[in-house]
Amino acid sequence: MPLQQDINHLAILMPSWVGDVVMASCVWQMAREKYPNATITSVIRPNLAQLLEGVQGIDNVLPLEMKSSVFTASSTLKKIHADAIVLLPNSIRAAIIARLANIPHRVGYARDWRTWLLTEGVQVKKHQTPEPTTEYYLHLANVLFGMNNTCSIPSLEYTEKEESYLEEFSKPIVLLVAGASKEQKRWSPKNFAKVADSLAESGATCVGIGSPDEYELVEQIADAAHSRVHNLTRSGITLSSLATVVAQADLMITNDTGPRHLAVASGTPVITMYGPTDYRWTKYDCENDIAILADPFLPENLVADNNPDRCNINNIPSSDVIAIAQLILNNQNQP
Repeated sequence: MPLQQDINHLAILMPSWVGDVVMASCVWQMAREKYPNATITSVIRPNLAQLLEGVQGIDNVLPLEMKSSVFTASSTLKKIHADAIVLLPNSIRAAIIARLANIPHRVGYARDWRTWLLTEGVQVKKHQTPEPTTEYYLHLANVLFGMNNTCSIPSLEYTEKEESYLEEFSKPIVLLVAGASKEQKRWSPKNFAKVADSLAESGATCVGIGSPDEYELVEQIADAAHSRVHNLTRSGITLSSLATVVAQADLMITNDTGPRHLAVASGTPVITMYGPTDYRWTKYDCENDIAILADPFLPENLVADNNPDRCNINNIPSSDVIAIAQLILNNQNQP
C-alpha cells in the first residue's frame, strides 16, 4: 500500500556505504516526484553526509550516528518532526530508532524480524541468483510511492559545481581507484602500474584517488610505474567534491568500491575489476559501465562471493584492462 499523499516532511534513512547511497538515488528522486512540496530530509551517517549536501531533490541532510545508543539516535531523529520515514537499511535497529523517534509512518522492507515495528512493510522479492541492488531499491520506491518506474540507473545532480581538482592535468585523464573495503577486492598495485604505463604511452594522464588512508596504496602504484602517476588521496578532495572530480575525468579504472558508482551516476566511463564479489549485486544496464570478471566462465548458478579461490581478482590480466581502456579512449577521440 502506497504512502498517503498528505506527507509534509519525509525522512529517508540512507545505507551505510557510498555505493549503496548512490544506488538508492531513485528513492529520493521518486519521493520528490511524489511529494513536490514536501520537505525531504536525508538521514545519513556523519562520514557520508557531505556526499548528499547540495544534491537536488534533498532539502536537508541530518548526520546521524547509527552506532550510538538507540535512545541517543532516536532523540536526534525526533527533533526533525518527520511525518514519515523510509528505512533503506534492513536492520531491526533502524526500525527501533524510528519507532522511538515517534515517527507516525515507518516504511521499509519487511525483513529481519522488524515487521512489527513498521507501519507498512514491503515484501521482499525472492531470487535464486544475485540481483542488482538498484532494482531492490527501485521496487521499494515503486511500492511506497505508487509508481511503476523502470529505470534504476543512478544519478547525482548538485545545485552548485565545485572547483575542479583536475585543471592542472592534460587530457585524457584516467582515474585509478586502488582501494576497496576488503583486501581480496583489491587488484594488485603492480597491475595498476602496468595499465598506467601503457595508457601514458598513448598520452593519458593517470591520477590515483581515494581516501587519505589509501595514500600508501596509490604510492605503491606510483613506485611500480615507469610513468608519472599523480596521487590525489591527500589533496583535500571531500566526498562532495569527489563527485565533481569523477565527472570531469575521461575514464575510471577501479575495484568494486564507492567511486565506481559515482562514475556511473555522472556518465564517466568506468572499468571495474571483480574478484570474489558477484558483479550481479551491483550490475547496471548502461554502456559506460564495463565489468571485468576474475572468472568470466563461472556458471550462473554459482556466486562469486562463495568461490574466492576461483574468483581471485588478480586472475584478471592487465592486458585485458589495457585493451578495453584504449578502446574507450580512442572512441572518445573519434570525430
